[in-house]
Amino acid sequence: MFQTCSRAMERSPNKKKSASGLGHLLNERTIKTPTFVSPILQQVGKLAASVATVGSELSSKGSATGNPRNKCALQPGHSLMDWIRLGASGKDLTGLGPQAGRLFVTKQELAKHSKIDDIWLAIRGRVYNVTEYVPFHPGGPEELMKGAGIDATTIFDQVHPWVNYEQILQKCLVGNLVSVEPNVDTERLFFGSATGTKVAADAEKLDENDTNKNTAEPERPSIEENEDPTKRESEEPPISLPRFDWIQKLDYITAIFYLGAFANPLVEVLPPNSDHQVDVSVTIGGKVYKNELAFHENVQWPCSIKMTWETGKLELVFKKSSSRIWENYGKLVQSSSDVSNSKMKFDCVLKKKVQVNHNIYLLGLERNDGGRMVVPVGKHVRVFVNVEGQEISRSYTPVPTSLFDAIALNDSTPDEICLMIKRYEAGLVSSAVTKKQPGDSVRLTKPLGDFDLKRIEKREAFLLLAAGTGITPMLSLLVCLLERRVKKCQFARLLFFNRKTEDIPFKEQLDKLEMADSRLKIDHVLSEPGTDWIGPRGHINKEMINVAIQQHIKDTGYTIRDLFVFVCGPNQFLNLSLDELQSLEISNDQIHVFSG
Repeated sequence: MFQTCSRAMERSPNKKKSASGLGHLLNERTIKTPTFVSPILQQVGKLAASVATVGSELSSKGSATGNPRNKCALQPGHSLMDWIRLGASGKDLTGLGPQAGRLFVTKQELAKHSKIDDIWLAIRGRVYNVTEYVPFHPGGPEELMKGAGIDATTIFDQVHPWVNYEQILQKCLVGNLVSVEPNVDTERLFFGSATGTKVAADAEKLDENDTNKNTAEPERPSIEENEDPTKRESEEPPISLPRFDWIQKLDYITAIFYLGAFANPLVEVLPPNSDHQVDVSVTIGGKVYKNELAFHENVQWPCSIKMTWETGKLELVFKKSSSRIWENYGKLVQSSSDVSNSKMKFDCVLKKKVQVNHNIYLLGLERNDGGRMVVPVGKHVRVFVNVEGQEISRSYTPVPTSLFDAIALNDSTPDEICLMIKRYEAGLVSSAVTKKQPGDSVRLTKPLGDFDLKRIEKREAFLLLAAGTGITPMLSLLVCLLERRVKKCQFARLLFFNRKTEDIPFKEQLDKLEMADSRLKIDHVLSEPGTDWIGPRGHINKEMINVAIQQHIKDTGYTIRDLFVFVCGPNQFLNLSLDELQSLEISNDQIHVFSG
């Protein structure tokens, strides 16, 4: 099915007929030896490059399936460029208005759209309304009709699985192809809830250009199903659950949760059980959102996690146990509950230990239950040790696991716990923990702290003041700031205070990060420098802070009021920093102090 027709194009005398790039969309012909590159590649850039394939020598007997090759001529104004322009014009190519891309479509519903003036077809679990595409299809309407009202994935893959149909048909997306159980509320399934959620709205604002996604909301149980229905009218409305989406390739499936812009969640993902179920827990504020995701088939563990802090988009990428396209992702059950203090502690095993300098260690920890954890930016944990039968603890802020090599941007989000701990010989906790060896157990709490990431949502200019181990919250924070894409960080200045050169942790990694991004400027300030030190020296003071600020805001249009300042270090350093910031008329709403 879906054969292509020939189009007029330049050919050298020694070359046979070539097919245009778009002609391979929904085409039965297989490609043999490449002999010609269409000029259209010069005109439409990335989209054409992904779909415009070189022509091939054609058998006089027709297609590879034995059917004669259909040919037709496109009317003027119906080229690939014209189709792209139509999609970009704002015209609704689905006929569904705001519901476009959001529907769950059963095979029964799909079958209703099989007429020449109403053609829906499904490819790899997604349903497209290709009615408007008919006059642009080189194979003609007859070939498109062969896929009308059915799942055309198998036929499509037999002919041209390399074609980027998602780009060509992105404006035609209706929604997802699903199987529906008899007891499912189909009205809600097809048309969604009557009211949208703020979480979804925030995510949609920041992800509106992400075209390679499904936007349907899954069927999920009510979080109030055990409540007395007579009390519902007087109580608060139901809590919004994270919006879910999924994308698949031949070897991978990605589960996506939209958690709200700058939500700064704690994410916990447990390994799949015997029923292919993966439990994904998301903690935001005082609420835990549990997502029981039972996959259609087996997946491998562990998954790869990407948390985009700015948009609140959480992506979990799983490798399939077998390479094939699934009919659907499986089933998702969502619920919410209050955070339980009784479940705050958990045990980890020490997997990796590196001595950073003479008294600082880097510890890599994994949960005993095999789960993965993404720690919120700016939050700390409490580490427990048992001393003479008494459990004592101290706070430490997790740092990026990439510190074992180099601080990385635009990479997968760290899903293990990494602690930087300075050993004090008289310190009961620090000395006990840093003496542990790989394989030993470490008990700690889930992340704690009052840092609200939303405070910097509209900020673009940042000053970071850190002393000694006060650098720990700044490391994850820098990664978060520099990775922002919607409201970009315009500059970040770090003043890092230590006593001597040998006291500076991760100097090499920080210097490499500074060299890699011109928006970042780092000043190492030493209070007891050696004779060969040429950098800043002394203790924090008003002049030092003001010089750093003015160097960045000069000729930029920014003022001191536009800055946001982070401070972390010993109490004496915190108090002195706050006094100097106040003398510069930097107000409290521009400052966050990390304290454990």
